[in-house]
Amino acid sequence: MKKIFFALLVLSSQGFAKSSFLDSVERMKWGDLEVVWARDDKFPRFTASFYFQDGALSDSFPGITQATFDQLTSGTNKQNEKELAEFFDFYGANLKHSVTHEYSVFSVQAQTKDIAPVVGKVCELFKDAQYPEKELKSYVSRAKSHLKNLVTSHSSLADRVFRQVSLQETPYLQPVEGSLAAFDKLTPALLKERLSKLSKTKKVLYLAGPSSATDIKDVLKKNCSWENQSAVNKLTLKKPTDQTFIYLVPVPAANQAQIRIGRYVTAEEVKGKNDNFSFLAGFLGGGFTSKLVQELRVKRGLTYSAGAYVSMQRDYGRAGVMTFSKNETAAETISIIRDIFQDISQGKIDEKEFKHQQGHQIGGYAFGFEETTAFLGQIMLYDHQQRDLQELARYPESIAKITPHELSQTDLEAFPWSRLSIVVVGDKSLEKSLSRIRPVKILNYQDYL
Repeated sequence: MKKIFFALLVLSSQGFAKSSFLDSVERMKWGDLEVVWARDDKFPRFTASFYFQDGALSDSFPGITQATFDQLTSGTNKQNEKELAEFFDFYGANLKHSVTHEYSVFSVQAQTKDIAPVVGKVCELFKDAQYPEKELKSYVSRAKSHLKNLVTSHSSLADRVFRQVSLQETPYLQPVEGSLAAFDKLTPALLKERLSKLSKTKKVLYLAGPSSATDIKDVLKKNCSWENQSAVNKLTLKKPTDQTFIYLVPVPAANQAQIRIGRYVTAEEVKGKNDNFSFLAGFLGGGFTSKLVQELRVKRGLTYSAGAYVSMQRDYGRAGVMTFSKNETAAETISIIRDIFQDISQGKIDEKEFKHQQGHQIGGYAFGFEETTAFLGQIMLYDHQQRDLQELARYPESIAKITPHELSQTDLEAFPWSRLSIVVVGDKSLEKSLSRIRPVKILNYQDYL
């Protein structure tokens, strides 16, 4: 019966691949601006996501690109922060932004009938943002408080320390959001200078909505003074070297240990095998039935949750596992994760578990495109990675073809134990038990804020 069910899933995935969901995507060129339009006639609204091929890697000091976008609506020569907020609120417009090391995205959502005033105001922000001193000081104060309070959020602190430890051999180790030392360097003049550079970098508009959404073309031409003069050069990284230590970050009042294990991944390692790495991440930690959750939680009761990921940008990516456990069982949890990696790489894969994960990932894949914004995000990521969009449609079929041997090989490539960084945030007493796995190096969490 299960073989029949899996066969039906494969057939449905083939139908998905042959479907016309990519037919709604059209590529255009408006002057020197590349446009990707995903036609969506369900509602009279639009989403315009502006991709800037420039991110935190270009920061003169950590956090300046993030602050440039965070404070974009803090005031212009014509309107203060409150007036700008009221303007966008009147139209029910939604502004969002995100910054990675390799690229940045600014998005606006509103009704199509309001394209002219809303997008016109967005253009005004990019031309005339003043970053008033008063609002900037308030922003810096909030940002500092957030980082100082990380000691009370052990999970977030573990993520931050792990990023810097695991990426220390790369240009990507500095956190996008900035640091305590860097916040004091922010000035209105520096933020305006950074915004000017972003306005001249390569851009792509990812647009979703009905045909009337393309009215944005005239608004951009009339109001925005963007140029496409520069782009971020491609970087090539070496594979990470062997790791010697477990890094322990002692924190007060730690009744559990936050555990992060992983490494950075080079683009060459993943090239042509993105789907295999994606399947591995789901197999290891993609839900309650995943390998890590079953072994750590269901069978042994060592944790409540465990996740795994292999995520790529264009020039680098990260592969990792994140979980937590009681202080007294932290070392055991790490040892079991090591054994899971080893078993999979040696081909010790249960056929029932393997087929179940294939069915789970194939069956759930299409639901990731229910929201147009998520669909746009996927297209943007594939374009940034310079991948063929047809891979989106072929993903379920690709997953159906993966064999246990391929999963074993992918695990060996993604998680070679000797190259994995291990960070534990917890009680100082963990040093003794963790030292049975690797020598322990104590880190001061304040050095990573």
